[in-house]
Amino acid sequence: MARTVMIFNNPTLKVADTELGLATGTAVECQVTSARVTVAPVYNEIPATGCSGASQSPGLSGYALDLAWLDDWTVDGLSQFAWQNDGKEVWFELTPDTAVAAQKITGHAYASAGGYGGTFGDGSAAVSTATWPCVEKPVVPAPVVAAAEAPVAETV
Repeated sequence: MARTVMIFNNPTLKVADTELGLATGTAVECQVTSARVTVAPVYNEIPATGCSGASQSPGLSGYALDLAWLDDWTVDGLSQFAWQNDGKEVWFELTPDTAVAAQKITGHAYASAGGYGGTFGDGSAAVSTATWPCVEKPVVPAPVVAAAEAPVAETV
């Protein structure tokens, strides 16, 4: 199997307050320094009985959109969007590279506001981080499989 490397050189990240809004959602990738959908496995405890010891069984994993961004409090800024939608259900679409638009992850999560302010006097940019817990497992489209070439008929 060939090695595949995902490089986020030309990503897009759109956010919207509805699923339909993603079509014209606010593009925030120019403010974002990191965006990752993280997975938290869940294990259910099975208590010990008189016949066997305690064990665990896997449950459905939990998901979250972890974001880091440069503060931007403009009308279309991610800081303003997160602040206004704090605790509300929002939608997101993360595409690693615009050249491969079919390779993306889409989901909905509860927005969490970022901070306001930063370090004084050293000229550094104000940054925020937030974790947006997903409502359900985000959607990743199935990979497109190239059609196999038809065998060439031989003539004798």
